[in-house]
Amino acid sequence: MTLLVALRGRDGIVVASDSRGTFGDPRGVTAQNDAQKKLYRASKYAAILTAGSGELGATIMAEALTLIQENDGISVVLEKTRNLVKERYANWFRGFSIQINPSQPNSPVRPDLTLMVAGYDIITGSPPDQKIFQLVSMLDFAPMLHNYGFALAGVAQYGLYLLNRLYQPDSTIDQLKALAAYVITETASQDGKVGGPVQMATITPTDGCRELGAPVILQIVATNEQKNTVLKDSFFRQPTS
Repeated sequence: MTLLVALRGRDGIVVASDSRGTFGDPRGVTAQNDAQKKLYRASKYAAILTAGSGELGATIMAEALTLIQENDGISVVLEKTRNLVKERYANWFRGFSIQINPSQPNSPVRPDLTLMVAGYDIITGSPPDQKIFQLVSMLDFAPMLHNYGFALAGVAQYGLYLLNRLYQPDSTIDQLKALAAYVITETASQDGKVGGPVQMATITPTDGCRELGAPVILQIVATNEQKNTVLKDSFFRQPTS
């Protein structure tokens, strides 16, 4: 499993993921690998994250990145990626069901794959336009626009609770970096299907899409842990008279 996060703010977008891949039926014992790449800088103005079948996602992204141009905005990146993944799935899984068919429970079903595409459309004379989309295999990769400020994919229930409590649309990039990391590490603390190093990138109209290095992300996580400790301690501090 996995957890993908995309957050829109007043001065940019933050995208993040965990690095854990699990192998086997998640209802039982699974093996895991914490070296999965799930976040890709697609162009100057867009990033793509993958969830589901990690190896298929890596195959799709290796080809998609050769088709996307550096100055492509998110709408172009979305369409190129969507056309590619629809074509490849149609060829690779011809005759497979898109979703489980209750009347034919033993028929083969296409592997699960989710792509999260986030970034900007930059049009001369218009303000930069932030957008977050998801493409999901079980819906034949129809583009789904997340127009409420954030998107989650994978083990989302903990993240949805946290974002409903903590997310603010006018947050700054720095605030969103901390929040994105917090959502992933808190989920990892409760569900072993999420874990490993956090991957993160920021997207702004001026600086473009930039992946954060491991030392920067580790510092964000450490600062979050300090804040968490202060919050926890506040519940047990003796009140002053």
